[in-house]
Amino acid sequence: SWADLERDLSAWLGNAMQVNALDELYRMEAMVKASGDQQIVNDWRKLQTSDHFYYMCTKYFSDGDVHKYFNPYDSPYDSYINYMNVLSNLNERCRNASDRKMEIKQTGQHAGQQAAYL
Repeated sequence: SWADLERDLSAWLGNAMQVNALDELYRMEAMVKASGDQQIVNDWRKLQTSDHFYYMCTKYFSDGDVHKYFNPYDSPYDSYINYMNVLSNLNERCRNASDRKMEIKQTGQHAGQQAAYL
């Protein structure tokens, strides 16, 4: 960030919370795309917005309050907990979408098998 002394990516990837959150987000990519649900894909893309990781920044001490000034959370930890809860919700939505796809597929196979017997 140009507002920081280091002028690097540490405002977004400078601590374990940020790295873990980003790892979890990208770990979900295949499941999100396989869900076939456009709203899930859109939400997953919005979760890639750099602001989410910026809010988890813990560099307040060396760079003043520039990070805190733009942060709607009380602390970087609060931001991380909220973000991980949202990821958990998205993960559940992916599983539900996958289950629905499987039910539809199985129902279609049953209908095809029944029609073959008629």
